[in-house]
Amino acid sequence: MEQKSTVALSQQDINDEIDLFELWEGLVQEKLTILISFLTVVAVAVVYAFAVTPVYKATTYLLPPKLEEVIPMNVLAEAVSDDSPSTVNTVNTLNSAESVFALYQSNLKSRQTLKAIFEAYGLAQIYEPEVEQLSGLERVKAESKAFNQFMHDFSVAQEDKKILNLGLSAQLALPLTDVQVAEILNAIVQKAEQRTIYYITQQLQSEKRAREQLIEQKIASARQVEQSRRLDRIAQLDEAIKITKALNLSKPVSSGPTLNINNLNKTGQDEGIALYLLGSDLLEAERNVLAQRKNDDAFIANLRGWQESLQLLKSLKIEPEKFGVMQVDQAALFAEKVKPKKGLILAVAGVLGLMLGVFVALIRRAIKNRKALQSKPV
Repeated sequence: MEQKSTVALSQQDINDEIDLFELWEGLVQEKLTILISFLTVVAVAVVYAFAVTPVYKATTYLLPPKLEEVIPMNVLAEAVSDDSPSTVNTVNTLNSAESVFALYQSNLKSRQTLKAIFEAYGLAQIYEPEVEQLSGLERVKAESKAFNQFMHDFSVAQEDKKILNLGLSAQLALPLTDVQVAEILNAIVQKAEQRTIYYITQQLQSEKRAREQLIEQKIASARQVEQSRRLDRIAQLDEAIKITKALNLSKPVSSGPTLNINNLNKTGQDEGIALYLLGSDLLEAERNVLAQRKNDDAFIANLRGWQESLQLLKSLKIEPEKFGVMQVDQAALFAEKVKPKKGLILAVAGVLGLMLGVFVALIRRAIKNRKALQSKPV
């Protein structure tokens, strides 16, 4: 009895072991199943690879601007020397290749730049084909979603994150033709350049106007103050003349304290010496001259220096056409296909099809074996 049990267990262990030769024979017998599964998966992959809209990626490489293209941006900062006594203190904006290129990079990444190109080329329909049929809030949402996808497909990368001078690259991937993708990427680069130059031009023009207004205000204020001083002097002379008339003094007093005419002309009174001691003749002559004066410019200190600075500012020309904010190291002439990669798709599909065929074949073989065992007589 024990011997029969041992023989039965041994027979069961042998049956549980995997026989590779038997397995291989089973797969050979199910070769048609494997072939059909393989061809089915590959056919689906082929249909997908040739039916899906291809995506092309274009790349352009950019460098910082040349020094000679940055110098014209500093014409305002260098117009008036800070060592000159006539300089009016204002904020000087000194541009460098690094600062200008950093500003350009900001504009290249900005939503406004990308939005302008997105709308100019009507790219919303690429992501949302039915956007034209929508209206109101639904259309706004669809366009916003499409624009966010467009921004995701555009990227900017620095050659070295720590050193901006090494340049940067910009990439754009779209389901359009290779020529169209390259054209749109170049349009983004040019739009960012235009926006950067416009910003710098507006900044320089605003600073130029601010300087001119400040100098003009300083000149107007100095003229007003000098006119007030002249009127004050006339008032002092009028009062002194009345006193000379009352005292019948027409000539300077020859006796008494020594008169300092220079100081009298400045203050009207010096060390207790009354202005009327100069006599009515001298005082009336000075008063008449002051009353007939039409312009006080000759008596305003630093006026000519301010006028020189003002004239220099007005003669300066801001020429945006000479500005350079970046260099195109390599333009996007064409785009490379990134999706779909037909070779890779077919290779993966072939492997998956073969694995699926083997799996189906093993299942079919196992089912057949079980049915065969069940059909044997006990």
